[in-house]
Amino acid sequence: MTGLFISFEGIDGAGKSSHIEALAQAFRDAGRSVTLTREPGGTPLAEKLRQLLLHDAMDP
Repeated sequence: MTGLFISFEGIDGAGKSSHIEALAQAFRDAGRSVTLTREPGGTPLAEKLRQLLLHDAMDP
């Protein structure tokens, strides 16, 4: 079986996370291995950067 790379894009609050998790579960239910990642994110350092970018005030 060959692998797939599926990318979801859209604005914040569009439901991407809900759709991603539902699709991942459907693949798991079908016996496929699933790896989820996001950008920025996916590693401990990237998660810290994500939190900084999304939640900390930035001085122009």
